Amino acid sequence: MKTPYDTALRMQQREVDAVKVAIAAAVERVASLEEEASALQGRTREERVLAHALPFDSDAWLALAKRELARLAAEAEAARGRLVQLRAQALEAFGRLRAIEIAAERYRDEQARALEAAEQAAIDDIAAARFLRERKRMLVKAG
Repeated sequence: MKTPYDTALRMQQREVDAVKVAIAAAVERVASLEEEASALQGRTREERVLAHALPFDSDAWLALAKRELARLAAEAEAARGRLVQLRAQALEAFGRLRAIEIAAERYRDEQARALEAAEQAAIDDIAAARFLRERKRMLVKAG
């Protein structure tokens, strides 16, 4: 049964879906940044081992790697913050969606009750009309 809330329900469902997609993207971004940082840390450890074994100076590369790790950590932290915001946004969107669903269900229930009441009233009217016809017939027959 259609309700006046159907449009709002569809719009809110789209918002919920959009937030879900954004959360998935944010989770993927955090994982990607953490994986990149982990790989860089591994390369840094390898470079330190090689630096002790070879006569090359790797201080510049290590400084660059350290800055890159700091950048990755800052980006990952920002992405985690965005993820927290998106999760809060998702809670609000789900709450609004649920409220609209409840309102639509209440509307359907009220419409069903009104229809049932109208049907019952029609049945009562038919029964009353039959009763009055029968009573009139009995009075005519008796009188």
